Amino acid sequence: MKAFGLAIATLLLIGLPGTIVRAQQDPCDRIVIWPLPAAPQPECEEHTPLRRVPGGPLLISLRPEMLAYQIDTIAGRLVRVPHARVVGVFEPSVFLIDSQNDLPPISGHRARVLVFASGTVLRATPAALVGATVTITGVARTLLGMQMTVESAWPKKLTPDQVKHLEIKAAILAESVKTPEGIELTEMSSQSKQ
Repeated sequence: MKAFGLAIATLLLIGLPGTIVRAQQDPCDRIVIWPLPAAPQPECEEHTPLRRVPGGPLLISLRPEMLAYQIDTIAGRLVRVPHARVVGVFEPSVFLIDSQNDLPPISGHRARVLVFASGTVLRATPAALVGATVTITGVARTLLGMQMTVESAWPKKLTPDQVKHLEIKAAILAESVKTPEGIELTEMSSQSKQ
């Protein structure tokens, strides 16, 4: 009886003979066969818009906390940051994000990212934006790099003590800020239009 039970348990774990489950391959995954890579399928070019920016570098997709912890490695690269929860707005073009999680982060272990909307301002009011989940596309920056660049002004009210208290570890110079369904939340600033 014990051997019969073991046989049934084995069949449940590995499956019944003839019912092999095979992994499905995405037809748009590029397979490299030495020495030449396979030609991309025309229908796949539309299928993967966020993997590569046309004529640009590879787009890295990662959560805000991973960006914050790996900023020294990723700084200067084009990134896509989904699942970002807005936790504060400092100016019409500068806001703070952390990762959207079911549980709030423990104080002292937060990894927040400061977002600078490049040449744009937010269309949504701060009250509507705080607590919302957004997806950001832009260039990852260290905090020092963001303070030294002329691409965007550092908020005067954001002092080093506040950066430490708010646990801000990285920055993004954002080209796009969208809702999860793809609605753009920024518009050209009046200074950029001139």
